[in-house]
Amino acid sequence: MEYLVKMVDVAVSWSGGKDSCLALHVAKDAGFNPVVLLCMVDQRGYSRSNGINPQILKLQAQALQLPIVFQETSWVNYEQNIIRALINLKHSYKVTQCVFGDIDIVAHREFEQKICCAVGIKACLPLWGISRESVRGNILAHGIKSKLSVVSKDFPLEECLGKDYASLDFEQLKKINVDECGENGEFHTLVYDAPLFDAPLRIIPSEVYDLDSVLLCDFKLVEI
Repeated sequence: MEYLVKMVDVAVSWSGGKDSCLALHVAKDAGFNPVVLLCMVDQRGYSRSNGINPQILKLQAQALQLPIVFQETSWVNYEQNIIRALINLKHSYKVTQCVFGDIDIVAHREFEQKICCAVGIKACLPLWGISRESVRGNILAHGIKSKLSVVSKDFPLEECLGKDYASLDFEQLKKINVDECGENGEFHTLVYDAPLFDAPLRIIPSEVYDLDSVLLCDFKLVEI
């Protein structure tokens, strides 16, 4: 007699960027079943860190054929708000784990384990321990396409804002001490196509905002 193994239903911490997208794909390839995206947003509805507007976030979720749940938060009360959101997802979607896209920053993993423990679920980090060079290679090999949505003003990256991640000169980035994955906050991205997307998002760079320590590029949809 054959027994069917039930896939583990998971939430995905979704920034709208390349790392969370790769984590979703790797988790799915490993046999997990993503059932909902969780996106932490600011008071305008833009994703925290990646600065992606809510219209595009909704279209990303639609392209992935997954529901997306938005949780507004400041950085000050981030922990309590993400715990509240995960509790809701645990009850509403019956998830037992949450997928995160972190690579090797221990403080990030400890935070994610802490909040998931508080909720009674597990933290799943499918990219953990992979070299950053390999993560970059996997993003490109998977065909995950993204554009830079935010750059830190601590580095000369203004010309990279709005450009495709794949088009970056990674050797030059190393020379100016910019991590190729932007893992230290040097830059953030917006995914517009991926293997699990049912269709690419047609977007172009729009207005650029100077927000203290970063520059944020908003994007708009191209009319077909």
